[in-house]
Amino acid sequence: MRHVPDPAVVARIAETLRGARRLLFITGAGISADSGLPTYRGIGGLYNSQLTEERFSIEEALSGAMLEAHPSITWKYLHQIEKTCRGAQFNDAHAIIAQWQDAFDVCVGLDHKSGQDLA
Repeated sequence: MRHVPDPAVVARIAETLRGARRLLFITGAGISADSGLPTYRGIGGLYNSQLTEERFSIEEALSGAMLEAHPSITWKYLHQIEKTCRGAQFNDAHAIIAQWQDAFDVCVGLDHKSGQDLA
């Protein structure tokens, strides 16, 4: 069931934002989960605190050091992630942020800890 926001709350937020010059969105993996993109961890995550078949954490398997030492391991999990994410679509949150990016000076970046966009 999809949550429908309270129109009065949306109106208050819109009024507050009209005076803003800049917006900063700080998101986690959940913003893309609604698009069908799995998170690395958590309920339904790709790795759920489990080790890879080679007994590495996913962070180790995807690291630059692993790519240099054992590229086949890194590429194996990059391929797995790409295959899982293939066909995902933008969701409402992405669309709203994209619209606001055009209207405001929105800071877009990457959360290096989680690897997720800060858009």
